[in-house]
Amino acid sequence: MKWNLLKQIAIAATFLFSAGVAAQGAYPSKPVRLIVPFPPGGAVDIVARAISEPLAKALGQSVVVENKAGANGTIGVSYVANSPPDGYNIVLSALGAITVIPHVREVGYDPLKSLQPVSQAVSLALVWVARSDLDVKDMEDVIKLAKSGKQLTVGTSGNGSPNHLAVEQLNQMAGVNLTHVPYKGEGPALADLMGGQIDLVVTTLVAATAPLDSGRIKAVGAAGSKPPKNLPNLKTVAESGVPGYSAEAWQGLFVAAGTPEPVVKRLNTEIVKILHSKDVGEFLSKRGTEPVGNSVEEFTQYITDEFNKYGALAKKINLKLG
Repeated sequence: MKWNLLKQIAIAATFLFSAGVAAQGAYPSKPVRLIVPFPPGGAVDIVARAISEPLAKALGQSVVVENKAGANGTIGVSYVANSPPDGYNIVLSALGAITVIPHVREVGYDPLKSLQPVSQAVSLALVWVARSDLDVKDMEDVIKLAKSGKQLTVGTSGNGSPNHLAVEQLNQMAGVNLTHVPYKGEGPALADLMGGQIDLVVTTLVAATAPLDSGRIKAVGAAGSKPPKNLPNLKTVAESGVPGYSAEAWQGLFVAAGTPEPVVKRLNTEIVKILHSKDVGEFLSKRGTEPVGNSVEEFTQYITDEFNKYGALAKKINLKLG
């Protein structure tokens, strides 16, 4: 009798384990939402839409891109951080909401504990662009104009973004006082630049490609340590009289902490394949965006390092978000 009871328990345990594996293997069994924490038209939105269709094909379910903009990305990130840990809500976040803003104010999540990193999606070239009628050809001219007493305004995707930090770094390192104008994303900032409401914008090249191609704005400097591949003659800010200046950006994919490991690995595997595919890779590269697609472990370590680095920088410049 005792042996029969033990046998029944073993059979039941095997059945439950098999059911659990089957349930995990069924992911996804319904549409997946890819949350973009910025308005349409910016770099995050463009990258999300580039990967959403191939990801839907790979998963065999619809992947719906949903814009949840506000508070420089923290509203969308908070939504996913506080969603059920089942892999059906993914956020593509820029670095600000993960590694900068949580050092300055309460955001409703702990970026190192509330989120499960999936993969770094891309690294992005940041560029300084100006309205077409501003009398400058490079950042050396911009700095001279600012020092002459001209009050220049610079739009960015929002307070605490890498774009914002690029402005603050220039103010400190070049001894100028450019006026920062935060927007709820790169799209609105570029729209005001084209409309002549502001003088300059620090933006990712992926967001600026279309207006640059149309001639409605002009590139005046590369914020990083080297010019973007498709703008090889663009002088860096460091080459324009501010040695040591460098500002870059990245985007990464996250789900809620506690999401089952098989789901995270499935998402990582498919997303890495997509980012390394010829079509998506070429689409992103032409827009100054370098596909990355790394492992869960690599991205997790990178997030920790970036969190510590930008925390120190925010303290150094006494970052205020208003």
